[in-house]
Amino acid sequence: MRSLLLQILSLLAISAVVAVATAWWHPRAPAWYLTAPADDRWDLAVAQVPSLGPEVLWIDARKDEDFEKGHLDGAVSLNEENWGDRLFDLQDRLQEAMGKPVVVYCDGSGCERSRHVAERLRELFGMEPVYVLKGDWRDVEPR
Repeated sequence: MRSLLLQILSLLAISAVVAVATAWWHPRAPAWYLTAPADDRWDLAVAQVPSLGPEVLWIDARKDEDFEKGHLDGAVSLNEENWGDRLFDLQDRLQEAMGKPVVVYCDGSGCERSRHVAERLRELFGMEPVYVLKGDWRDVEPR
């Protein structure tokens, strides 16, 4: 009886290893950052931007050099690389934005930087609503 149980556990362990390896190295497996997250209620399409009204805080989550090349008017740069340094500078702007819509964007739908920054703003500061722009920021109509 004990050897049967040992054989069953061995088969289960081998099966689990094979399943994980197949999922990880499968040639047609989608990139992990492109799979739909469980909670997409904070995603905002470019077409939905006008419904937010005029008092929106735009946060650019791209690298500083990309921000300097171009960004939305009135947007502030806040990304994972400059998080600690920039938070102190943006403290007043973030406090003014409490209760108002905040939209974080980066280089399109495949970019995860905006999602990370938005999550940190919601979790660490309790800011809501903090949306993630789905689509290209260049398609947003000037305000």
